[in-house]
Amino acid sequence: MGRVIVVGSINQDITVTVDRFPRPGETLSDTSTTYRLGGKGANQAAAAAHAGATALFVGRVGGDASGIALREELREHGVDVSALRTDEETTSGIAFITVNAVGENTIILDAGANGRVTGEQAAAEVELAPDDVVVLQGEIPPAVNETVIAWTHAAGARVVLNLAPVYPIPAETLASVDVLVVNEGECGLVLGAPAPETAEEAVSAAVALHERGIPRVLVTLGGNGAARASDEGAVHVPAIDLGPVVDTTGAGDAAVGALAAALAAGHDFPDAVNEGMRAGSTAVLSAGAAASYAGIAPVAPRP
Repeated sequence: MGRVIVVGSINQDITVTVDRFPRPGETLSDTSTTYRLGGKGANQAAAAAHAGATALFVGRVGGDASGIALREELREHGVDVSALRTDEETTSGIAFITVNAVGENTIILDAGANGRVTGEQAAAEVELAPDDVVVLQGEIPPAVNETVIAWTHAAGARVVLNLAPVYPIPAETLASVDVLVVNEGECGLVLGAPAPETAEEAVSAAVALHERGIPRVLVTLGGNGAARASDEGAVHVPAIDLGPVVDTTGAGDAAVGALAAALAAGHDFPDAVNEGMRAGSTAVLSAGAAASYAGIAPVAPRP
């Protein structure tokens, strides 16, 4: 079995729950406020660990109290944090999250120490093996992702890029990743077209991305499941209803982490997508991002 190596962001999530989102200029009272581990990179590493992978996180926290707490919390999820550096000159990343009564969320990011992650840091901290899967997102500098992609392929390992948030990326870089994961809005931005609104449109959009040279594409659709496209075919993958939705924060990251864990365990792309969808459906059953991953079922190694 390979490992899941996540190079990415780690944040202090400050989550406020409200009955509804405020309108511009409006002040509302919240129903609760929580402080938890977050950041797409840290979330995906935690999800991969809960899905049974040996997960290692490469990133940076600030020299503040949040940095100490975030390191310990990520370790408690079973993630190897030996490659998580402390940058004493800055503060840790922060995500300001608002969740309404039906589980929808809005997020504002302050990158903090995440902006100082480098590809050279990853290469210095980790010796990759061909069975490893490296996971990247859009919350660290784009140049870092390009460096890490080249480093990963030089070692014969695979790259999963969750292009969230979307940033301008060369077509040849996109075509060099092994798996691209985007949601419907991000998919539209990458294609330069309206976001798909139906499952059929999402499948067509996934095919369009695959035809641009990306070997495997997953377009996540929230409660509508996902669409995948690869040489194995293009299909809509229905959502899995495991119970009432409490909070959608981090559900997409759960899917990415479990998908990477399944690939590292030897599963093919369609099976890995199914594992990712189940993990995402599990994450929405409780509040928080990584805090909601305890129920994710470990991925069985491929026989």
